[in-house]
Amino acid sequence: AFVSEYAVTKEDAGAGSLLAAVAEAAFLIGLEKNSDIVQMVAYAPLFLNTNDRRWIPDAIVFNSYQNYGTPSYWLQQLFTNSSGATLLNSTLQSSSSSIVASAIEYKDSQHGKNYLNVKVVNFGNATENFEISINCLNSSVQPFGSSMVLLTSANVMDENSFSEPNKV
Repeated sequence: AFVSEYAVTKEDAGAGSLLAAVAEAAFLIGLEKNSDIVQMVAYAPLFLNTNDRRWIPDAIVFNSYQNYGTPSYWLQQLFTNSSGATLLNSTLQSSSSSIVASAIEYKDSQHGKNYLNVKVVNFGNATENFEISINCLNSSVQPFGSSMVLLTSANVMDENSFSEPNKV
């Protein structure tokens, strides 16, 4: 299956809010967990010229001399290694129902090594503790070189802009 042109577009999306990106992240984790059925997915619309605002939100906003990525753009970057990756059997332990997670093993094309990529989305309004267990992890997965990327802001309705391109 191909999921074409998805994006959160209602009032809560604003011009590309953190809340919209969190919802899209939970959606993408669901698609990733069903990668045996869903082969491809496309975010749309991709570009927004500030002089022609037909569709809002978009991933990349630009004018004649500057640009910035919306939170949805940065979210897409967190899923770039999912293509061609192996979905791993993982178990999330948490007392909260507002957390979803997935784990993949992917090959870094630059170094030719296998790495683990765990994505966790908390769409609740509180910090949560959790544990994730991964079964059948391949011994070729590199034990070092991990990093954590956190997409966050002070308010879920925060958006990036020309004056604050890295607010979220």
